[in-house]
Amino acid sequence: MAKWSKKELTNIENLIRGILVISSASICFAYNLGYLFFFGSIGVSLVLSVIIGSWLARVNNQGKAKQKKNGAKKELTKRNHKTEKQSRKPLTDQELLTADIDSLSGPDFERLMEAYYRDKGYQVERVGGSGDNEVDLILQDKKGYKIAVQCKRWKKNVGNDIVLRLKAGKQVYGCYDAWIVTTSHFTKTAIEIAGPLNITLINGAQVHDMIRRWRKEKAKNMS
Repeated sequence: MAKWSKKELTNIENLIRGILVISSASICFAYNLGYLFFFGSIGVSLVLSVIIGSWLARVNNQGKAKQKKNGAKKELTKRNHKTEKQSRKPLTDQELLTADIDSLSGPDFERLMEAYYRDKGYQVERVGGSGDNEVDLILQDKKGYKIAVQCKRWKKNVGNDIVLRLKAGKQVYGCYDAWIVTTSHFTKTAIEIAGPLNITLINGAQVHDMIRRWRKEKAKNMS
């Protein structure tokens, strides 16, 4: 229901009162019901208009109160998320080796993938930030072959919009290939367009498997 001001409610009540009075008068004169019935119907019309006006005002106030409550709740949730994000400290390199991948923050997931690819022999440049063109990491092998990598620590599926933006980012940074690494999955459209664009999609199951194997190798080498 629309939210009305006090002036608008008064105008609505007056309009209802006018309609009821005119309707009552028309019926009285049309059927020649007499002055007693006429004044009685006018009185009833006035009472009804007041009742309807009061009901509209109550409903309107309840709507405003609910809207205000929902707004305050959203603001509180927003502040809590902001506070949680600000207070969440980055994990140490050692903690990254044992932390649950799905519980990592976005930046920590990028750091984890950076450590993984660096350990696999790539030179790694971190790009992630505002205006990164969906490129978080740039990998370069010993022959100078460059790969643009986008890391998505998401729960929802990665869509085709990310694929298209990474295609542009790959060109901006002069990379030959591009990979999207996510803890979730990809939409059907994203999968369909990634192949022709020469973009490799690495889903959550693959990420968990390759990180598990890597951590196992590192633990074995450290023992």
